[in-house]
Amino acid sequence: MIMSKARLVAALAAVAAVAAGCAGTPVGSAGAEPGPTVTADTLAALVECPQLPSLPTARCGQITVPRHRGRPAAGTIDIAFALVPHTDTTRPGLGTVVPNPGGPGTSAIDVSGGAFAEALGPLLDRRDLLLIDPRGVGRSTPLSCPALNGPTRVFVPLRRQRELIGECGRQLGDRMDEYATTAVADDIDAVRATLSLDRLDLLGVSYGTYLMPAYAQRYPRHVRSVTLSGAYAVNVDTTGVVGAAAFRRAMGLVCRRTGRCSGEQVLTDLGTLLRRLREHPENLDITYRGTRHRVVLDEWQMTSVAGRLFSSRPDTRAQLELAAAVAAARKGDRGPVRDLVRGSLLAAADTYSYGPAALSDAQQWATSCHDYLRDFDYADTVPARIRDYDSALAKENDADFTPFSAEAWTSRADFDAGACLNWPGDPSARPPFGPGATMPDVPVLVLNGDLDANTPIASGKAAAAQFPRARFVEVAGAGHTPASTPAGAAAMVEFIRDPRA
Repeated sequence: MIMSKARLVAALAAVAAVAAGCAGTPVGSAGAEPGPTVTADTLAALVECPQLPSLPTARCGQITVPRHRGRPAAGTIDIAFALVPHTDTTRPGLGTVVPNPGGPGTSAIDVSGGAFAEALGPLLDRRDLLLIDPRGVGRSTPLSCPALNGPTRVFVPLRRQRELIGECGRQLGDRMDEYATTAVADDIDAVRATLSLDRLDLLGVSYGTYLMPAYAQRYPRHVRSVTLSGAYAVNVDTTGVVGAAAFRRAMGLVCRRTGRCSGEQVLTDLGTLLRRLREHPENLDITYRGTRHRVVLDEWQMTSVAGRLFSSRPDTRAQLELAAAVAAARKGDRGPVRDLVRGSLLAAADTYSYGPAALSDAQQWATSCHDYLRDFDYADTVPARIRDYDSALAKENDADFTPFSAEAWTSRADFDAGACLNWPGDPSARPPFGPGATMPDVPVLVLNGDLDANTPIASGKAAAAQFPRARFVEVAGAGHTPASTPAGAAAMVEFIRDPRA
């Protein structure tokens, strides 16, 4: 699904030619009453999507919105969208589904559009699919900062990764507070209003399960239903104990379901290896695209690799390779462990090589460092923040994080609770809504997989508890984003078709 960087750059250049009539006021049917799908006139006002072969019927548009709605002098930013019209033109359209693929920092149009169209296929005879690239991502004025350009960040130690994220914040300067989840939600509603749509069927995946509740809380009368896949709650920290417990459970399930390992033995072997790496880390040379990188294979690195295996779609082969690698290490052979680490880091580097036209690292941290809960205060100096962070960490019990230590698990790559320690002070930083905020009484479906240590079952239940009328479904055999599995997709389609059932 991920396009080459060159093709995405060409797409960005082409989409800039979208008609100016799409700049924030209703197009095609000015003054028309909002409806479930776009009118024929509105559809005709959009243009053929450049460089989007996976969605041949899609029509593209672009609106211009304020960079910061509370600071008009900040200027404007362009938000791009692609509309896939329903296929049955003999009957009225029933609704419009708006998905977000997560991240934050992932393109909904070029990276995920085809996958969404496939998963939602049974609905698209009577429903439109509206793909919106979040501000700073893909076709919506992609954001980058020199500190995070390129994939080599994945090969540096934790401390340096945190420094690079902080450098990115300083490079963004006044722009760093323009990518809050509330701003992205407001952009979605601006597109909705431009297209004269009434109520939306929202689909959030991963970070999208954080974004879509924010939209629902801000614009309740424009929500028909909400589906959350791989969900977590806005005001609940999910980086810690619940994730470690989910890892233990998931490893046990993989072993039992395949019959090829003992979950208890794998956890014991992994714990032994981690303790030895904590005491005696080793250097590991990895060559990526002709450049050799010296990586420290320590407790943190191994924890990061193990965590990744249960933080995305299930890869049973790779999960069993972890079991075999730690068993070999118990017998004195670390070769399989080194191979596993190399493979994990090379895959991560490939992911970050696409750049902001597909995956924006800068937007990810601009959003995360603004919105997510922290154990420190941005008003403090960096040394004071680190003291507060370390103090909070010291209160954790390593036994609760078995086979990991609390420090390694809560700082693992991609899920580092201290990632924003060096971020510039931001007095506006806060979640999109606070605990106890009134949420709309709309139908909500929450799907979480039993092999997910990123957004575990407990996280999904907390996400469902945010709403007065939510249904929670645990999807067996699914990892992160269970709506991508046959069982999860079927539940999602059935729910959107009739949320009252």
